[in-house]
Amino acid sequence: MLEETFRLNRLAAVSGLCLMIAAIPALGAKQTFDGVYYGEKVLTKGSVSGICPAKDHVSAIIHGETLTFTDRTVQKFTEPFYPDPDGSFGETYTGEGGITVQYHSRIVGDVMDADVNNSAIAPCEYHWHLKKKNRARPSA
Repeated sequence: MLEETFRLNRLAAVSGLCLMIAAIPALGAKQTFDGVYYGEKVLTKGSVSGICPAKDHVSAIIHGETLTFTDRTVQKFTEPFYPDPDGSFGETYTGEGGITVQYHSRIVGDVMDADVNNSAIAPCEYHWHLKKKNRARPSA
């Protein structure tokens, strides 16, 4: 009986060790979204005007826990970036004078899709479709 208990304890210890070794790579495999994303935003709600163009180029830079976006009307606007494990994230920014920028986004692979409402310039809503650009490494 005692011998059987030792055998089961050894078996449990070896099984636990195998599970720990298998989990180690997953612990270091934190997904990183860092990079530069370029693409286009398309008006989905609002009237086309000089303030609300039908289409415009947009870029977003993600570095650590910050996201900075730039388009024709907003330059280098920085927000906190805390994505969920599935790549979804969002933020509502309220500034002086009741300015509100609200976005709901998701990154899958190297593509970011976002729905953005920006009351700072006009009641315009946009859909962004951006693709991460990989920088070429300098030749040695």
